[in-house]
Amino acid sequence: MSRRAAQVVCLTSLLAVSACTLNVPQVNTVKRLLPSFDQTDQQSLDRFAWSFSLAGTRYRVYAQRVQGRRVYFGNDFGMNIVWDGDSLIIIENIPGGFGNYGSGRILNAEGREERWYAMASMALHRASCEPPRVWRLSDDRFGWRQNCRGEVDGVASTSSHVVEFDRDSRIREIEASAYPGGPRFVLRRLSE
Repeated sequence: MSRRAAQVVCLTSLLAVSACTLNVPQVNTVKRLLPSFDQTDQQSLDRFAWSFSLAGTRYRVYAQRVQGRRVYFGNDFGMNIVWDGDSLIIIENIPGGFGNYGSGRILNAEGREERWYAMASMALHRASCEPPRVWRLSDDRFGWRQNCRGEVDGVASTSSHVVEFDRDSRIREIEASAYPGGPRFVLRRLSE
């Protein structure tokens, strides 16, 4: 059994055991991110490949495991991406000088949502966010979006976080600003 096939069997087992405890609005969608037991050859696994892009560079990644609300993506080059059912919160080992990345959400003293963005090469950035809103372009393009506003080097900038679904309510694309006014991360399902 190949390394990828062993990961699939382990991942599917974890998902089956944890399915009762997942409490995410997209639980059924998350389950569809992962291959089933009978999909162990590379050609079958390719149907579960995702493209991760940043600043015009693309990398192929696979969903590797689910733990609580989080879905972990990775590849054979050591890149790790964590999606919490809402946003890309950890990105590690991106080739080049980008460094590791983290983001998260908090409630401020007024009860409004804020996001924070941290990268090894930059200062911590914060942004105040609107509530997420649902959008629909057609029967096969809909999802939700959250817009945020913050300052970078004294300049007001925006960031956004978007999840797009297809006709079958499967996640097609996850998109997030690296920080207000910064580049965008795009995690897109390769199979249609």
